[in-house]
Amino acid sequence: MKKQLRQLKWMIVFAMVLFSSCSPRTIYFTQEIRNKVEEQGLDLRDVQFYNSHPITLQRNLTYEETKLASGTINFENGRYIEIIQIKKETPGICEQVEPKALDITFEAGDNRKLKFVMNPRKNYQISALEWRDRLGKVNYDTLTYYIKPGGEKALLKVKNDKIFKLDKKERVATGRKVAPSNNEKR
Repeated sequence: MKKQLRQLKWMIVFAMVLFSSCSPRTIYFTQEIRNKVEEQGLDLRDVQFYNSHPITLQRNLTYEETKLASGTINFENGRYIEIIQIKKETPGICEQVEPKALDITFEAGDNRKLKFVMNPRKNYQISALEWRDRLGKVNYDTLTYYIKPGGEKALLKVKNDKIFKLDKKERVATGRKVAPSNNEKR
């Protein structure tokens, strides 16, 4: 039984290594990485961002609004619903920089930005005007949309590049010994 468990553990580790080598090398964008970028004099508007989880924006439409909607329109229970999908790992750019927040756009157009704010773990997480039952209310494209459940988990990511690797200097102190004084008699 122990041998089977050990083999299973190795298979899981092998699968994780195999699948991680196939995916784009992205890391979570943290405050520490942001500080590093800013210390190097880089503009956050020149950094390519990605979202860690899918984000689905949805709103109810009147019949007249269906002609003007830009996303996918579904007809559910006698209502028209516009849905905008932002798939996982969609590239985005920073439109506005604030001390603890970034406005990110995943598509071209005016007012099509989502705010990501620094959370307690120092990651940048999607934000909303208000949250109710995991639905986040946001202004997007001058209209009110709701982030569907699951989207609240979205964090900002960046490519794992040398720029974002933090310099870490480490050394081991060798210690010091008391030297014999010259006044000592031998």
